[in-house]
Amino acid sequence: MKLKIVSEGTARTTRVVNAETDEEVENIVGLELSMDAFNVEAAILVSDPNLSINNLEAQEIRQGDSAGYDGGASNPDNRQHSEQAGK
Repeated sequence: MKLKIVSEGTARTTRVVNAETDEEVENIVGLELSMDAFNVEAAILVSDPNLSINNLEAQEIRQGDSAGYDGGASNPDNRQHSEQAGK
């Protein structure tokens, strides 16, 4: 399903809908947009999603991790986590 964000410029008028049917997506509790001159990214937070997931991979995220934490020891934040994991 492709989603579409529809808004008149305020949080109160903003809706997330199915792009093909314009049916409103329920249980949206948060929406974050990030954009620059060339890209737009949206993060949509859904409460009580109904998911069917196969081949799921997970990554532990700890408070203070940088956005680029890849589990390796390429920067000081990651080295700290690698050392703690080895104890």
